[in-house]
Amino acid sequence: MTKLKTICFAVTTAALAGCAAMPRHYDDESSRALNLARAGGVYDQDLRDSPDGTRSYRKGLLVSALDLASLATSLDAPLRHLTGTQTLLFNATDIMMTPDNPSARPSLMGWMPESLAANEDDAYDHYVAVVDEAITQAAESMAITTTKLTGVKTPEIDGHPLMLWSVTAERYGCADSNCIIAYNIQQPNHWKTPSYVIGGEAASYNIAANHPEKYSRLVFRQSGHELTFPVDEFYGAVSAGMPPWIVMYFPPNTVIQDGEPLPYPVLYEQGQQLMFREPDHE
Repeated sequence: MTKLKTICFAVTTAALAGCAAMPRHYDDESSRALNLARAGGVYDQDLRDSPDGTRSYRKGLLVSALDLASLATSLDAPLRHLTGTQTLLFNATDIMMTPDNPSARPSLMGWMPESLAANEDDAYDHYVAVVDEAITQAAESMAITTTKLTGVKTPEIDGHPLMLWSVTAERYGCADSNCIIAYNIQQPNHWKTPSYVIGGEAASYNIAANHPEKYSRLVFRQSGHELTFPVDEFYGAVSAGMPPWIVMYFPPNTVIQDGEPLPYPVLYEQGQQLMFREPDHE
């Protein structure tokens, strides 16, 4: 019994440290999306593969996710009465209010090769530069205007600020600061890289999704009732501009595609949207 308690304590400690408990071997019976999500710290059992990828989230939590989406919609009304800067700050606070369950929140996960940074602080700066460049490239490819906001006070996560970008694209209903990109990078941990992460090295500076608060994310938000911005296309373009050792996970109802929220979880790798579909059905 004492040995069991010791093991449980060690696993819990590793989880709270913000990195995956151990490098995972590739599971041939799971989709690539699920393998990458598990490796990145999204290992709660509410996320799973399904035959067609559309039933890959436990129904009980899917209802909770829908309730969260309804809450976000109800917050749009006061946003329309705020100034542009106030709207951005309001949205930033809303983005910070995320569920504790890793599979129920958007997450940015990465395994930066050890050779690219001198230490964890240097790795953080490199992650920020990589994400900023990916956003810039995505904006250029979609012919939209993005501006990184440097004079706005934002909340901090793990000692680092939430980064905000404003988006202007009139054809998608983005004007007067009602569309923003928000992201944060947690303090990276020196860790090991799963062999199936593309472009990785044996050792890496890892940002994982399993800590209840200290995790990284990148989200696009559009206030108002008309969700006209092609969020799926944008996430794909950002992912395409990132190194292959960074992936993005999104739970149900957080990615807008063809004007509707996707009711199932997805993961982006190298610009491709991956579904949590059983390998036999891929």
